[in-house]
Amino acid sequence: MQFVISRNALQKELAFVQGIVERKNTIPVLANILIEQLKAITVAATIIGFITLLGASIGLMNIMLVSVTERTREIGIRKSLGASQKNIRRQFLIEAIVICQIGGLAGIILGVVFGNVLAAWLKADLIFPFGWALAGLIVCSGIGVGFGFYPAWKAASLDPIEALRYE
Repeated sequence: MQFVISRNALQKELAFVQGIVERKNTIPVLANILIEQLKAITVAATIIGFITLLGASIGLMNIMLVSVTERTREIGIRKSLGASQKNIRRQFLIEAIVICQIGGLAGIILGVVFGNVLAAWLKADLIFPFGWALAGLIVCSGIGVGFGFYPAWKAASLDPIEALRYE
């Protein structure tokens, strides 16, 4: 059995092999392009994360403002019984922080569950980023204080007489 290859087919194969050899030299260039694109994706993801965090923070503040409005009579009773502005403010700040911590813990738990499922599926090592989890909880506390302060201040500033009249 003899193989006959035409000149055109041989030239095509030679061009293909030369292309592979030339591309071998372009691998570092392609790697640099990918690294630059990953940097852009990282910046975009960070911006999206901050926008999401801002939206959630505004949502927390609105929830706390609704809580203050719904509990105006309770605040009036507490103030008429001697609760100071500091005590009322502290109560609402603690509530805001607790809401944020619950959300942060739920996010950590979901991240660990889905991350470990993905790692098991990819046959990769299971890891838990303690530093990032701690940083997330600290950010949650900061969000609770920062965006819970105005509702807490509003609750503490209510006039007890007007708060008791509120229905």
